[in-house]
Amino acid sequence: MAKDILDMKGVNPGEPVWVVPSEIRGKYIVEEGNRRITALKLMENPAIADGTSQAKAFRRLAKIYADSPIREVEVRIFGSREEVLPWKRRRHMTAASGVGLAPWKPMAKGRANRDVGAEAPRFLAVAELLADEKDAAWNEVAEALDNRWTTVDRVLNADPFSKVLGVHIDPKTSIVRFENGDAKAGRALLMRILSAIAAPEFDFAEIEDKEDRERFIKRFAAWSVKGASPEPHEEPAPGSGEPSDPPNTPVDDATPAPSDEEESARPEDTRSRRDAADAARRTLAPDKGPRLLAVTGARLGPLYAECRKIKVKGNENAAAFLLRVFIELSSEALLHEKAVKFPRSLRDKNITSWDDYKVKLSDKITAVALHLDPANNAKEFQQARLSVRTDHIGASSITTLHGYFHNRHLLPDAESIKATWDGWESYLREVHKALNAP
Repeated sequence: MAKDILDMKGVNPGEPVWVVPSEIRGKYIVEEGNRRITALKLMENPAIADGTSQAKAFRRLAKIYADSPIREVEVRIFGSREEVLPWKRRRHMTAASGVGLAPWKPMAKGRANRDVGAEAPRFLAVAELLADEKDAAWNEVAEALDNRWTTVDRVLNADPFSKVLGVHIDPKTSIVRFENGDAKAGRALLMRILSAIAAPEFDFAEIEDKEDRERFIKRFAAWSVKGASPEPHEEPAPGSGEPSDPPNTPVDDATPAPSDEEESARPEDTRSRRDAADAARRTLAPDKGPRLLAVTGARLGPLYAECRKIKVKGNENAAAFLLRVFIELSSEALLHEKAVKFPRSLRDKNITSWDDYKVKLSDKITAVALHLDPANNAKEFQQARLSVRTDHIGASSITTLHGYFHNRHLLPDAESIKATWDGWESYLREVHKALNAP
């Protein structure tokens, strides 16, 4: 695209870039046309691409671009993201998109559907689960599956997939659950299946009809993660004498807390989204067991108590607002009590207090993460750092948290809100540990 812009001496004037106003006066956020703007930015400053396979190409293009730089582009300004979203979806996801537009691939369509509360393809949940591991082998598999994701979904949607293998995927929340609770074995099983589909010798005929898919799935039965209780949502029959918590649910004085090594093995969001315990939890925050946080303070203590008491089902909006408030006030408390310095970007705006209304939540979270993890390598902050990125879409993203407040079309659901808590729990744990430290 960058070369095409140079060849044409500009971007297509018939396709204006779509933008919405930023919280910063005079700034705008690109909603449609990111590839064009990114290409221009890279030619303006090729150092951005350093360390990538395209670094040399952009340095070469930048020399040509410097002779006749493009500093202005035509834009269409929308009032808000909510206003642009229906047109953006229509542009990419329907036949009305017209000729010459780049259609969204299945992965992008899945994220867009989930962003508005619709069901997402199951392959999206699996891809995000395996991507959490940052495994080079997974990157190769994902690249090979680029044009096979709908084929993957045929397998994941087949009835025998959960019955034979014990893997359950919720298309609305993107929660992946393994019946026996063995997440490591479950991920290895999914990797085996997707690797088989990604292999050059794979033939679509292997999963073309119902019987083919069942045979294909049974090839992996030896690595099944089947468990004794596949449905954690079900309550035990009255008088059965069985505990109300499903298998693998942490219970006070019964199940020991995971070791520090186990805790740090993967991000909190990855762990808690997958566990069967989360499927049965009714409250916003876990109300007992090893996942309790040590929260103190005249305001934060009662707020956390409410997070542990509020039943999410039937109180979705209240739970969403409560979670957003708890994250922001926890972050502000640390910034104030530890006297965290303002970054230059805020000092340049003459901001002198972290509770200034002009300080965005993403700025506060970024500052907290940098203060507690200056080396930028602690896994406890991985999910938070990902969630504050403007291009991140999901239950835990800042975009979703803001949407609960400002988007009347975004309808929070109970499972997504609980998953959002789970995504932020490791960040909140570290924040409150620091607040309680001398």
